[in-house]
Amino acid sequence: MPLLPIERLFTFKWIDEGKCSGWLSIMPLEDNQFDLSPDAFRDAISLRYGHEPVKLQGFCDGCGFAFSKNHALDFKKGSLVSARHHESRDLNIILCSKAGLKTTCEPVIKDSIEGNDSEVLRVDWGVRGLWESQREALFDICICNADAPSYQGKTIDSVFNAHKDFKRKKYAEAAEHKRASFSPILATCDGVFDFEAKAYTRQLAVLLSKKWSKSYAEVHGWIKARMQICIIRSVSLCLRGSRTKWRGAGCEDGAALPMMSEV
Repeated sequence: MPLLPIERLFTFKWIDEGKCSGWLSIMPLEDNQFDLSPDAFRDAISLRYGHEPVKLQGFCDGCGFAFSKNHALDFKKGSLVSARHHESRDLNIILCSKAGLKTTCEPVIKDSIEGNDSEVLRVDWGVRGLWESQREALFDICICNADAPSYQGKTIDSVFNAHKDFKRKKYAEAAEHKRASFSPILATCDGVFDFEAKAYTRQLAVLLSKKWSKSYAEVHGWIKARMQICIIRSVSLCLRGSRTKWRGAGCEDGAALPMMSEV
């Protein structure tokens, strides 16, 4: 009979199989953007071992319900979940640009019909020449919470496959009409990557290793660590950030300020 809850056993299994420990073996230098705040480091260790992070707020400031790890990682109000997605998107655009590839942020792959903006399809980034010379490769990223209650009892492969099928149904046909390839880039909040994401990082490492005259293994490890640290920071923001709307001072320039009376 297992000594640990079944959900924690699944977490340990996919962390072991996913080989997501690269960020723990690097020097936390600020120059390489590998430094983490104390809260971000503790949060990453807690998630890694299936624990609730310490000192979380009691109630969500966005909806008033009880706050927990899963609520923080899945509740979209306040745009913290969107920020988690955007940070990984922006990092990948930077990495592709460093490899000397022409990149596009959020390219449109399907235009609207009769001005209906809801029908416009955008992917997260496009790269020319990654897989084949001069051919456009399109990517859409998803950082999912594999510990969510809806995934309990499921393997990490089944979680990835569900997201992969959804993205392919949504984007693959439109990408093919544009004569481009499409690949979903999937990862968990623990930094475990799907098979296609691993193939993407390997190809990127090949290009960067040639450009920088570094060994493939060194560059590949650096790319994985950069992507994992990016996810860890954005996940910690979901746990610690505010979901309330920030309010400005109510004036746009000094002309609106009241005159100060002399004392």
